[in-house]
Amino acid sequence: MSENAAPVVDETIEITSPRGVLRLRPEREEDQAFRFRLFCDARTDLALLPLATEVRDQLIAMQFRAQTMSYRAQVPAARFDIIELEGTPIGRIVVDRPGTAICIVDQALSPPFRNLGIGSAIMRALMGEAERAGLPLRLHVASDNAAALRLYLRLGFAPAGASGAFHTMFEWRAQREGA
Repeated sequence: MSENAAPVVDETIEITSPRGVLRLRPEREEDQAFRFRLFCDARTDLALLPLATEVRDQLIAMQFRAQTMSYRAQVPAARFDIIELEGTPIGRIVVDRPGTAICIVDQALSPPFRNLGIGSAIMRALMGEAERAGLPLRLHVASDNAAALRLYLRLGFAPAGASGAFHTMFEWRAQREGA
């Protein structure tokens, strides 16, 4: 285990962050309203569309349902976790572990919890897991997400190819001695 990650207990993962101990616990049905707010926070581009409020709200709800169904269909064995700090939901992370890599499918933090070292702590815990398993850690990031791009580059991720017109795949591998 990395110094940031504690063992999985009752399907809950604990990670030490600069703001306190984070709990990653499996999503539950009652998390849907929180997940929807988090989705809306991440989709500020949709708020700028010149649409009637009712139409925009329907579009956002439809995209949220489509994303939920798509993730469940494409990565059914992934862990879908809610990130909690002091018992309060502050984010979400979806991680797939197909055996050839550890793949971060989706991650988001509520705006008040960004840029506080929480995302870095979670990433470092996953990097430690990948290192112990001898696997690469992979993720996709929107090419216009400057904050995420800076974070991944700072943590040692390297571009590993394009993934569609608007996303780039990044990969992190542990440095091997003598390499």
